[in-house]
Amino acid sequence: MYRTKVYYQDTDAGGVVYFANYLKLFEKSWFEYLLSNGISLPDWEQQGTFVLVKNVLLDLLDKAYYGEELEARTSVSDVKNAQFTLTHAVFRNGKAIARGETLMVCVDVKGKPRRIPEDFKKRLIACQTSSATMI
Repeated sequence: MYRTKVYYQDTDAGGVVYFANYLKLFEKSWFEYLLSNGISLPDWEQQGTFVLVKNVLLDLLDKAYYGEELEARTSVSDVKNAQFTLTHAVFRNGKAIARGETLMVCVDVKGKPRRIPEDFKKRLIACQTSSATMI
């Protein structure tokens, strides 16, 4: 989970959060989520496994405005051999205002697809099991 306030820099001229900034919330949320579940991406990178975003879906349900407090939540929804899917939701006062998914792929140092290392995969599957109904 990642909490933040909407800053002026996050908004358009009307004080509404610019759509691309939801992707930044997703990014911060999934990084914190994985870290809180014992998955340190910098540690995996030192071992030669890099995680890239392949595809993103964003569904805006309501507007967020300058000064509001938001909470972004992430969960693992699918794990395959070389990729996994993260599901995200952004809430204001307990109400979802945005939802999305990020398809993540594992690559080696040269950018070629690689299988998710077994320990990494086990941790992702454990996250998937424990957070199935979180969002």
